[in-house]
Amino acid sequence: MQVAPPTPNEAERLERLRRFGVLDTLPQEAFDHITALASAICDTPIALISLVDQDRQWFKSRVGLDATQTSREVAFCAHAIHEPGQVMVVEDATKDPRFQDNPLVTGQPDIRFYAGAPIVTGEGHALGTVCVIDPRSRSLSDAQQMALRSLARLVLTLMTHEEEQRALMAERERAAARASEIQTALTAAGLDLLSFVDTHYVYRYVNRCFTDYWARPEADIVGHTIAHVMGQTVFSTLVKPCFDRTLAGEEVALEATIDFPGKGLRPVEVSYLPVVAGDGTVQGVVVRSHDIHALRQREARLQTMVDELEHKTLEQQRFIHIVSHDLREPINTICNFAGLLTEDAHLQASPTAPRYLDYVVSGGQRTKVLLEDLISFLQLEQHAVALDEVNLNRIAHDVRDDLQSALIQAGASLHIHPLPTVQGDASLLRILLQNLLTNAIKFCPRDRKPTVNIDARQAEDGRTHLRVTDNGIGIPPGQTERIFDIFTRLHNKRDFPGSGLGLSICRRIADLHAGRIHVRSQPGQGSCFELELPGTLQRPRGNTAP
Repeated sequence: MQVAPPTPNEAERLERLRRFGVLDTLPQEAFDHITALASAICDTPIALISLVDQDRQWFKSRVGLDATQTSREVAFCAHAIHEPGQVMVVEDATKDPRFQDNPLVTGQPDIRFYAGAPIVTGEGHALGTVCVIDPRSRSLSDAQQMALRSLARLVLTLMTHEEEQRALMAERERAAARASEIQTALTAAGLDLLSFVDTHYVYRYVNRCFTDYWARPEADIVGHTIAHVMGQTVFSTLVKPCFDRTLAGEEVALEATIDFPGKGLRPVEVSYLPVVAGDGTVQGVVVRSHDIHALRQREARLQTMVDELEHKTLEQQRFIHIVSHDLREPINTICNFAGLLTEDAHLQASPTAPRYLDYVVSGGQRTKVLLEDLISFLQLEQHAVALDEVNLNRIAHDVRDDLQSALIQAGASLHIHPLPTVQGDASLLRILLQNLLTNAIKFCPRDRKPTVNIDARQAEDGRTHLRVTDNGIGIPPGQTERIFDIFTRLHNKRDFPGSGLGLSICRRIADLHAGRIHVRSQPGQGSCFELELPGTLQRPRGNTAP
C-alpha cells in the first residue's frame, strides 16, 4: 500500500479547510442531496463528500457507508487531491499498486472501483472530493465524470455560502452585543451624564446625573430637543456638527467647558456614539459627558508642585555653586598657608607651634575632603542617569589604575574576576566601585595586608550581583545598615580618616539604578559589599589583576 504524501501547499490547504468551519458539523440536507445525486448518476452503492484533514478523511455526507471517517493513510481521496484538475478513476483497486493491499480493499467495504472529483477552492487548494465507490470493477463515462466535477463545484458553493452566513451571523452578534453594552451604559446611573438622542435631535433617555447637572426634571428634557435644553446657540455652534458626524456613523470625542445650571462652569470630556441597527442604519446617538473638573484641579496642583521643585532645584544648584567655589578657595588658602608655616624656621623653634600647626593642617585637609565628598553627594541629585551598556571589567581595571599608588603603599592585592556587561551609568558605577575599593584598602588592620576580590553572579530573577570582598576590620553587629547613613562614622578620624559620605554616595548611586546595596560582615574577618542591579547578565570576560 502506498500512503499519499502531503500536498505541496499542505499548511495553506489545511488552514483554508478549517476556515470553512465545516469539519465535524451535523448532517445537512443540501449536502445529502449531492451524495444521492452522485450515487444515482454513477450507479454506485456508495457516494461520499470527503474532506481530507491532517490525519483523517471526514465525510460531510455519505450514502451506503456507516463510517463517518477513516485514517488519511488508507484514504483514496488523499491521492485524488494531488490532481486538483481531474477526476481520479481506479477501475480495479486489486490491480493498482497503490491500493491492492489497502485494508479498505482487502476488507470491508471491499473497494474495487473508485472515482473522486476534487473540491477545489479559487486559490487552487483541493480540500477533498465528491467520490463514488463500488465493490465491482467498472469504469465511468465522460458524462459521468463531468457530472462528478459539477457536483464538487456545487459542494464548494455550499461551503462558501455557509462560511459567509457564519460571518454575517457573527457580525450581527457583535452588533447585538454592542447594542447591549450601550443599553447597559444608558441604564447605569454612575457619575457621568448619559443620554440617548434620536435622529431628530430629541432626547429619549437621560440618567439622574444628567438631570442634576442641568437642574431640570426628566419631564422637561425627555421628548424635547437639544436646542430646548441647551439653547439654540450652543446647539448650532457646538453640538449639531458633532451629532451630524455621529449620525453618519462616526464616533466623535471632544473636550468642552459648559456652564451647567446645577454645577456651574465645568470642563467635560464628551463622547458621541452612534447606535446602529441590525440593517446598518443609525437609530440615534448615545452621549456621555465626563466631568474632568477634579482632574484639572489635580493637574493644577501637580504643576504647582513641579514649579516648586524646579525652584528648589535652582536653589540647590546655587548652594552647590557656593560650596564648590566660595568655600573651596578659603579652605585651600588655609591649607596652603598652614603648609608654608610648618616650614618656617622661626616657628619650628617654638615648642608648641609645630603641634598647633599640625592641627591646622590636618583639620584643613579633613575639611577639604569633607567638602569634596559633600559636593559629590549633592551633585548626585542633579545627575540624570544615562543608561547604556557598561563593561564592568573595564570599569574595575580603570579604578585599579586610579588607585595604583594606594594599592602599592598598602601592599594590597586586588583580584578582579570575570565581570559582566550590564545596563547602567558608567561614571556613577565607577564612583561607587572606587569608594568601595578605597574603603577596603583603608579599613584594614595595620598588621595585615589588604586583599580585595571583585566578582559577580546572576540571580534567578535576572538581577546582577556585583560583590567587593575584603579581609578588613569588619563591621560590628547591628551597624550594617547605619553605615550607609550620611556622615556616619564608626571609628576615630585619627585611625581611619574620611568624611563619612562614601557609603552614602554608594547607596544613592544604587538607588539611581533602581538597585540596592547591602553588606555582610564579620568583625575582624572582613566584609562583602554587594550591589544588586536589574537587567540581564551577559557572558563575562576578564582576568585577575594583582
